[in-house]
Amino acid sequence: MNFTRLVTPLYVSILIGGLLLSVLVAAVLLPKILFPSVFHLFSNVEESGRVTEVVERVLFPGGAIVVYKHPVEYPHPIWYISVKVHNYITSEEDLLAYKNSRTNSLNELLDFLSTDRKVQITVTFEEPLEPSDFKNLYENYFAESYGPNHSAVIVENETSGELETITLNAPSPDYLDEWLTYPKESLKTISVISFEAFITVNAVKNLTQDDRVLLVDPQECLTVRGLVTKYGLMGYNVTVERPPILVRVFSPELTWGATTIENLLNNPSKYDRCRLYFIGNVSDLSITGDAFLILNEKLLVCYNYYGLNLSEQTTAENIKNGDYITVIGTYFQESSTLYADKIEKMKEYYPSTQTTDEILANPTRYDEQAVQVFGEVSDFGNLEGSFFRLDGKLLVCYRYDGVDLSSQLGEVQNGDPMVVMGTFYSDDMTLYAENIRPSKKTT
Repeated sequence: MNFTRLVTPLYVSILIGGLLLSVLVAAVLLPKILFPSVFHLFSNVEESGRVTEVVERVLFPGGAIVVYKHPVEYPHPIWYISVKVHNYITSEEDLLAYKNSRTNSLNELLDFLSTDRKVQITVTFEEPLEPSDFKNLYENYFAESYGPNHSAVIVENETSGELETITLNAPSPDYLDEWLTYPKESLKTISVISFEAFITVNAVKNLTQDDRVLLVDPQECLTVRGLVTKYGLMGYNVTVERPPILVRVFSPELTWGATTIENLLNNPSKYDRCRLYFIGNVSDLSITGDAFLILNEKLLVCYNYYGLNLSEQTTAENIKNGDYITVIGTYFQESSTLYADKIEKMKEYYPSTQTTDEILANPTRYDEQAVQVFGEVSDFGNLEGSFFRLDGKLLVCYRYDGVDLSSQLGEVQNGDPMVVMGTFYSDDMTLYAENIRPSKKTT
């Protein structure tokens, strides 16, 4: 009895403590079970700033095999790997280099596999095939392929009469005739550019001998397979994306906004007669005769030529030496000149300069606001797309919706102090830059 009287208060305390712990656990876990989407949203907010990163590149003539690390937020933050083949094709020379590189990769793969194995490939035709010609080729090589497969098709819009190129799922044999007539409502098939298939090694070898075929591009060459094995052993889930569908059209638009002034001047033949986009500082502005200006003290720009005269626009916008402007035009190597067809003065607003810590500590306050942010460049060239970070914290996008600041980043290196002016959005915690300029370090 004495022992019971002594331990009873302890039992009561343990019982009460257990009940309180049960209530606490239920309070934490039950809402997550009942409302997982709400907590998924909060998880995304907490993990904001995680973006896809480039972790490895394997360059080859005409392109590269790129390894990406992608963030996954739900059910818990992890990463996965994807491997993708890119082509860097802006000319016939680039196309030939890419074709030779990928053909060698295909031959190495075919020699490695048994003849009855199936291979995922993307086929690009020497010239777009008319429906009847494609049907013949389909029945010879692709009828037993199974998907999902994709293709690039030139179609005619029956409403407007205009031609356009679309990418869509390829048909099964039962729907081939229908697909070759009207793949989509009001769109009539004119020709087929490319086709994706999953066929045997023997069928691939026969296909490469067909005169109508420009390139057979394998999804998993031996290099890609090696990368899959490498990152799989590290514990990542790895996916391989399909090879690019090639469109054999080298219009100036393909290099629109795709280079810097320094790269243009170092490789003038590569960009001859290409339409390009730059942002830069005006100097040596003239307004008489064939009007010229110098962009970033390097690139000669003509804006009054061959019946196109932007002099009135430059006067109306009061463009003068020292101003920042956007210029779109076509580059001609023989005159080392960009002939502009569009010039626009940059907006002149300069909000007070903030630090990255200030922006990230008060995202709601600065949401959709014009800001200037000081910081050191980091992760430049290491993120997928047109992104870098300031101070390793604030994500900056420098190419989007017609804005391209690549020309302002030609000589930028990680660690450089910068002032970035743009608009901040708290939903993706990203600063969309409209001007980037170097800055002296401050203590």
